[in-house]
Amino acid sequence: MSTTTIDKIELKEKISLLPEERIGEVKSFIDFILSQSEVVKKTPGNLRGIWKNKGFEKINNLDSELKDVRKDISDSIIRR
Repeated sequence: MSTTTIDKIELKEKISLLPEERIGEVKSFIDFILSQSEVVKKTPGNLRGIWKNKGFEKINNLDSELKDVRKDISDSIIRR
């Protein structure tokens, strides 16, 4: 895990320990830092078509296949 990821996790843990009345201060400080930085805002991705050309179009009755697989998995879990 990268140090940046570890730092973010530690920050989240520390923020969760703050008293409620101090959360606003932290938010204001973070907003101030972000206003001075060039931050690229993440835009929501579109997942349309991610399964296209993956072989599912070759299955004649996909709904039936899914139902069978779900039943098999359910039975397998029950047997354990």
